[in-house]
Amino acid sequence: MSYNGTVRCSHCYTTGHNKRKCPDYTAMVLRRYNDNLGYAAQVDENDPDYYLRQAERYRLDYMKRTKIDPATGEKVKNKTAKAERMKKVTCGYCAERGHTRRVCEVVKRDKLVFIEASRRVRAGTLSDARETGIGVGSLIPIRTNGYNNAGEWGTHTSLRYVKSVDWNSVIAGRAGLWVHHIVAGKLASHNQGRWTGRDKIVSLRDNFNEACSYAELQNEAEPTASLIPSLDPPAGWLECKPSTIDVAGQFPTKGNKHQKMRGHDYRWPSGVTVEVIRDLGFEEHWKGQL
Repeated sequence: MSYNGTVRCSHCYTTGHNKRKCPDYTAMVLRRYNDNLGYAAQVDENDPDYYLRQAERYRLDYMKRTKIDPATGEKVKNKTAKAERMKKVTCGYCAERGHTRRVCEVVKRDKLVFIEASRRVRAGTLSDARETGIGVGSLIPIRTNGYNNAGEWGTHTSLRYVKSVDWNSVIAGRAGLWVHHIVAGKLASHNQGRWTGRDKIVSLRDNFNEACSYAELQNEAEPTASLIPSLDPPAGWLECKPSTIDVAGQFPTKGNKHQKMRGHDYRWPSGVTVEVIRDLGFEEHWKGQL
């Protein structure tokens, strides 16, 4: 559109219409459709595909512009024209033709599998974590590298206070409950980040056992822990309610095409994912892949 509000066609540069309504452009599309059909008939019988693809491209464009099928000369409904165009559309998730990601049944199934697999992983992870006896508020001595209370760097035994749990980090393919723990003597510090670590709760237990073994080797008194087994997940966590799990983050719609495409875990599933697929009755959609 020009500065004075007059529409100007970007194809023929005539005022009064745009390219979408341009009769010259529409005529050109029809001409190219017929030309490519003619080229396809003239080339070697084994190699007409290129021109046939081009002809189909112009056929769909002509149908979109005029609602007339140049192959038959008959009018087509909007729904029919759209269905013809959709045959050439490739899904950004499953890479199959004929639909878009918005209506893709494959991504819908994969999300159901992901959620159910996450439920099972969370149940197992919570059971393993509770066996450690460690919870929020526990005091645990561990062997660690860093500064001690005197500001000396090295490997030493540090008493840690368990501050919090990363509940929502536990999803399908990511077993293990992560906790944040801080040097007990730095609980009143204004810069707690410097003294805070993050470990899987099972690793924290193993590290405590390492501290006990070190003390025994050094003929030192065995360090003691004050365990508070308070591991109560948020409401809906075990059921994977929407507020506790980022499903959209696992099936991104932004980024490059490789980031948005179906992942290997669902193209070629294994482990818990295979069990879930079978339990949900989805085997027919993974023929030859289970």
